[in-house]
Amino acid sequence: SPIAEAGELMSFLRWHVGEQPDACGYWMAQAVANNALCGRPVVSNLVAMTAHPLFDFTKWDEARLAECGARPDQMPEIGPATQALAEVTDRPGCVLEGGTIDALGEQLVAGADETGDVLVILGTTLITWCVADAAEPADGYYAIPHTAAGKWLVGGPSNAGGLFLDWASRLAAGAGDADAAPVDPGRVPVWAPYPRGERVPFQDATRRARLVDLDLTHDAASVRRAAFEASGFVARRIIEASPVPARRIVATGGGTRVDGWLRALADATGLPVHVCAVPEGGALGAAFLRSEEHTSELQSPYVISY
Repeated sequence: SPIAEAGELMSFLRWHVGEQPDACGYWMAQAVANNALCGRPVVSNLVAMTAHPLFDFTKWDEARLAECGARPDQMPEIGPATQALAEVTDRPGCVLEGGTIDALGEQLVAGADETGDVLVILGTTLITWCVADAAEPADGYYAIPHTAAGKWLVGGPSNAGGLFLDWASRLAAGAGDADAAPVDPGRVPVWAPYPRGERVPFQDATRRARLVDLDLTHDAASVRRAAFEASGFVARRIIEASPVPARRIVATGGGTRVDGWLRALADATGLPVHVCAVPEGGALGAAFLRSEEHTSELQSPYVISY
C-alpha cells in the first residue's frame, strides 16, 4: 500500500529502538493510557491497524518488526474493537475498551452517511472522505468501510490542514482577523500547501511549500486567505477524484471554529458546508463507541451552512 511504501511508522519505530534499545516495550499512546488504567498495554485491533504494515490485520508482523529491531512481545496486546478488553484497576465492573482513532470517532457522529456526502475533518490533518456505494478509489487514494451499512469512504488524508494553516498564519503575522480584513478574492497569491510533504495521492514526503504570484499589492491578510483557499482546493482535488458526484460537505473537527477556513472550503468546492454542532467529534464518537444503546444518537445536528 502507499502507506507502507512511505514507511513513516517503521522509521519512527526504528528511531525509538535506536534511542532506547533496552526498552521493555514500544507502545502507541492508547496502550500507554490503557496500561495506566488497567495494568495492561492493551489496544483494539482498530488502533493496531493504524500501525500497518507492522500489524498485518491479524497480528504483529514479526519480520517487519525485526527490520526495525523490535519483537512482537514488545508491542501492545490486541483485542477486538468495541468490546471490553480489561477492567480498570480497583474499579470492579468498570471495563475498558481498547480505544479508537480520532477519524473514526468523527465519522460516527458526523452524520455523513448518504451517497454523495463528503466528510471533511478539519484538524491538524485535513481528511476528506467521499461516501460511495462501492470501493472504487482513484489511483493514490483509499477506500475504507463506512460505519453506515453498505457504504464506503473514498479519499484520504492531506497535510494541508491545521498544521499548515497555523504555520502559514505565523508567517503572515499581522493579518489579525482574516475575516475582518478586506481581501479581494481575485487578488490573492497561490500556495502549494506542502511544507512537510503531501499524502494522498502523492505519498511524497519530499514535496515542499511554495507561494507564487506574490506582488506588492498583497498584504498579510491576502497571504493568510490564500492559505485557507489552498486547503479548500486540496479538499476539492480529493472530491473530484471520487467516483460519486458530491452533494454536500459535512465539516467536523476543531477547524470548524475558524470561519475563514469554512468559507474557503465552501468557495473552493462550490458545495454547501454543513457544520457539526460539536467540534470535538473524535471524543464524542469514542464515547458513543462504547455502547450500542447510543446508536440512535449518533447524528450530530447541523447549526451552520456556508
